[in-house]
Amino acid sequence: MYPILSSQELRNIDRAIKVNLKEIETSIDLGITKTILKISKDGFFIGHDLIKQIKIRDDDQSCYIVLDKALVKVQFMSEDTGFIYKLIPTSFRPILQTSGTSMHKRAFVDRVTADKLTGKVLDAGTGLGYTAIEAAKTADTVTTIEIDPGIIDIAKLNPYSQDLFNKKNIMLVMGDLAGMFGDFKDGEFDFLILDVGNQKIFADFFSGENYRSAFRILKTGGKMYHYIPRLQVTHGRDFAAEVMKRIKAAGFSSIERNEKDSYVVATK
Repeated sequence: MYPILSSQELRNIDRAIKVNLKEIETSIDLGITKTILKISKDGFFIGHDLIKQIKIRDDDQSCYIVLDKALVKVQFMSEDTGFIYKLIPTSFRPILQTSGTSMHKRAFVDRVTADKLTGKVLDAGTGLGYTAIEAAKTADTVTTIEIDPGIIDIAKLNPYSQDLFNKKNIMLVMGDLAGMFGDFKDGEFDFLILDVGNQKIFADFFSGENYRSAFRILKTGGKMYHYIPRLQVTHGRDFAAEVMKRIKAAGFSSIERNEKDSYVVATK
């Protein structure tokens, strides 16, 4: 992996340079470990390589990798969607930001973790891979699907996403779940995790047809964990309630809503 530093760590290095310190304790893997870096008036050293310091604004919240002895922001624009994807540091794991909207889903991931999913799991909407990684700790297998290769490129740079690529019981598939339902057998999965997060782009993902397909491939007694974006909530729209009606119409017998953290758990 490339060394990766948060904007706050780079600001700390900048302050150390200004007071003529010779070294600083910091992290080059977003807080997983600590390391001592030697510093000079021009920047800091990783091994024998001088990494020139760049100007970091006080309000900048970004992650930077070290590439060819230079600091590069972890950010890109998708040619398919036109959205800008960016890795944002936090006090815990970094999160993905999509055109200014941060994907705060820790409570959703925590719920999946707490329920200790077993058997065969389908995770649609890989993102940074946190949900798939947590599910794989107790499940036999996790098939996780991501439509945007650029997001996977960001995950490859994220230290907290590495189990997505390293764990043998996780299978990462590139594609669109809506077009892949036909590949799965009736009752094939013990649990489903649906998390696209952007209704504007993937409106079909929230369709009644998709929920009927999800119902078909889920075992009787299995559960579907579904993160639902807060679409037009400031205009009084209850998008989650609309989705829940479609889920119920698809055949799910029990639907539990967590309004605060914007997800539902539906049982077949």
